[in-house]
Parts: sequence; structure tokens; C-alpha cells
Amino acid sequence: MSPISDPLAALDWLERRYDGPISGEDRRIARCGSETRLRLIEAAGQAEFFRHLARGQIGIIRRRRGDGSFYAELVSDLALYRREARRWAKRARELRIQE
Repeated sequence: MSPISDPLAALDWLERRYDGPISGEDRRIARCGSETRLRLIEAAGQAEFFRHLARGQIGIIRRRRGDGSFYAELVSDLALYRREARRWAKRARELRIQE
């Protein structure tokens, strides 16, 4: 990957380096300025995605309990979403330290 931290200069460097299409991964890294920054953005996005799923699942559980259609796997899914949200949030914190 490019040693250049300016996104436009990094994209220019990639265009000169490649004889053909630039890989999507290299383009994303160039746009973000560094691989660490890209990984941080991805981890923060995943953490928010799973937090959003957990909030939605809580609403579903409440509605299902209210109408009598609740089943135990809904809680298992909620546990998975919370676990994944914590895992990705931890990864984002680790990457912020490296940045």
C-alpha cells in the first residue's frame, strides 16, 4: 500500500503503480489515509450495526411478549448481537490507540 497519507496523492500513486484496475481494498485504504484508519471505520460501523440490531431485537421481544408469540431463540439472537457489538467496539478502541 502507498506510504502517502494524503488520500488524493495516495490514489495518484496507486494509479501510477497499477497497470489495470486498482484493488478495492487498496482504494479504500487510500481514501481513508491508512489501513489502521480503514479498519477503525469498519470496526466502528460493525459495532453500531450490532447495537442497532440489539435495540431492534429488544423491541421485537417486548412486542412478542405482549401478543404471546415470544420464543426463546429471540433472546439467543439478542445475546449474539450484544456480544458482537462489544467485540467490535473493543476492536475499534484498540485501533484508536494505534492510530
